Amino acid sequence: FNLPSDYSLFVEEFKKHPNTAWIMKPTSRAQGRGIFIVNKLSQIKKWGTQRWHQVSAKDPYVISRYINDPLLIGGKKFDLRMYVLVTSYRPLKAYLFDQGFARFCNVKYSSDAADLDNHYVHLTNVAVQKHGDDYNDKHGNKWSTRNLRLYLEATRGHAATQQLFDDI
Repeated sequence: FNLPSDYSLFVEEFKKHPNTAWIMKPTSRAQGRGIFIVNKLSQIKKWGTQRWHQVSAKDPYVISRYINDPLLIGGKKFDLRMYVLVTSYRPLKAYLFDQGFARFCNVKYSSDAADLDNHYVHLTNVAVQKHGDDYNDKHGNKWSTRNLRLYLEATRGHAATQQLFDDI
């Protein structure tokens, strides 16, 4: 959902899933700036009261359901950076670059409400993680897609790993 324009639609969806966390990201920023997680409508209303008069149509936020039970490695959350070249939309023609990478958080994952504001737990952005005590300068909290795949094959099996990458 785009806020503020889709606020009413979002509220309907929020009410269908009242015990869900949601992640808000500004569309015009990078490196983890402006990202936060909410689990109550009152948090969005408070944010909106403070921000909506400042947010223009060019600076909306995207809000989406937060994955509360992510796949973890070593107890830590990660995301994938994969690059796709789209050369045509009609017909759709896209090429997936096979040398992406996984970015890891410094701190073990927790879904506790008290940790929702801890960016070291929830955001994998290097710009955020590099300030953490456990940041590894040698590999930058990153694994190559190849190394991630090897780990997943060893822990989840070849078939499940192949299915995951086929689905991607």
